[in-house]
Amino acid sequence: MDTIAIPVLNRPVDATVEIPVFKSITNRALLVAVLAPSDSILENALFSEDWHFLSLA
Repeated sequence: MDTIAIPVLNRPVDATVEIPVFKSITNRALLVAVLAPSDSILENALFSEDWHFLSLA
């Protein structure tokens, strides 16, 4: 298996990422947004029936 060296950044990451809308990708984007050190904005997220039920809990 090949390895990839990922350098450590000395500054915060400021980026915009456009991804296709799929529920599994929305779930991952929500997780990354929660772990981000500052505010995050998710646009065009796919909220399906299971997300609706979680919001009612």
